Amino acid sequence: MNSRYNVRLLEASALPDLEVEIARIETYSSAVPRMLAKAAWLVLRADNIPAHSAMVLKQLLLANGGDAQISPDVYLGRPEAETTPALLFCTQRGYSAVLSAMRALPLDDIRQLAGEIEQALHGALPRDRGSLQAGSLRMVWGERTYVMGIINVTPDSFSRDGLLARGDELRALVAEQARRFAAEGADMLDIGGESTRPGAEPVRVEEELRRVIPAIEAARQAVDLPISIDTYKADVAARALDAGAAIVNDIWGLRTPDGNWNESLARLVAERDVPVILMHNRWARATVGALGGHYSDAHYDDLLGEICAELRASVAYAEAQGIAPERIIVDPGIGFGKTPRQNIELLRRMSELRSLGLPILLGASRKSFIGLALGLPPEERASGTAATTALGIAAGADIIRVHDVALNVQVARMVDAIVRPGAWERIAG
Repeated sequence: MNSRYNVRLLEASALPDLEVEIARIETYSSAVPRMLAKAAWLVLRADNIPAHSAMVLKQLLLANGGDAQISPDVYLGRPEAETTPALLFCTQRGYSAVLSAMRALPLDDIRQLAGEIEQALHGALPRDRGSLQAGSLRMVWGERTYVMGIINVTPDSFSRDGLLARGDELRALVAEQARRFAAEGADMLDIGGESTRPGAEPVRVEEELRRVIPAIEAARQAVDLPISIDTYKADVAARALDAGAAIVNDIWGLRTPDGNWNESLARLVAERDVPVILMHNRWARATVGALGGHYSDAHYDDLLGEICAELRASVAYAEAQGIAPERIIVDPGIGFGKTPRQNIELLRRMSELRSLGLPILLGASRKSFIGLALGLPPEERASGTAATTALGIAAGADIIRVHDVALNVQVARMVDAIVRPGAWERIAG
């Protein structure tokens, strides 16, 4: 994922509804997409555009019925203005003409920017998003929402649902929960042996293995659902894959907690050719209160812009290490390195992540910002979680990671019927 300008779509019209309205009047089916391209007005944001390229882009947009908001220092020609962020406004048809003109110019910056604009538009407004095979499950992106049930084998899980037993008792409890989740409609399971709540202490590899390997083996024997191993440690991931896991869920997005790239985990994922979930995360000082832990001092100048840029960096690193793009899922990291207010803003603007062109996992279940909003402990946050599930799916989430499977499966199916083209016909059929 080659990204210099971090281009992302800020707002999109309800294109499926608009397409239906056009088709009600336009009797020639081949003319519908042409009219849709004229009607859909799209707003893009880009960062760090060289001043000369920004002026060229603005003129091209103006010539095709659009415009660009750039820094006054740039359009006034002040010499200290080297780069500028930009808001781009145009129709799909207009962008097509602008991109053709940009590619024809002998300017590397302009051509790079054209590629990123095209990628953002394609990622945010796809027709065919492809699919991913994970164990026995084939996920067709955009067709429906997939539900991941959480199985914690930790003594200190924030959600208070950790399975604390050992040996045969642990295996029995995991098998029971796995069968219940399968009966409730879960599509996959996520098993973790280290609590990642704010303020939690790290767990040694040996202890994490002692917790997760029996759990994975028990779940694998109990149900035919793909299992995700929730770890950032290559040694744990390798043993988990050997035991039957099919997905690696990395809360650090192929970085280590100290900020370096996690070469050993990236190499393992590439060699095993398994799907990987790359989550956005930042180190921040934890605050622990009566309703759980959260981060009160995480700083962002541009929350969604920085999340998109850092996820793009993780994706680029993954691809450079040999991980196939179609094997990558991104997670914006609700509750990780973000304040409660920032979690709310991220949920409100999550549709901007569509510009990455990758499937999105949302993991907001029972988290502390829900508890702070409702004044409730983790075990009473199911309704609050359901609200995040509904809004997250409407914003583009493809997978939801939840503790309360039955309720969220129902929410997901209802929201799918409302927001996903063709979902109602598949459900009713």
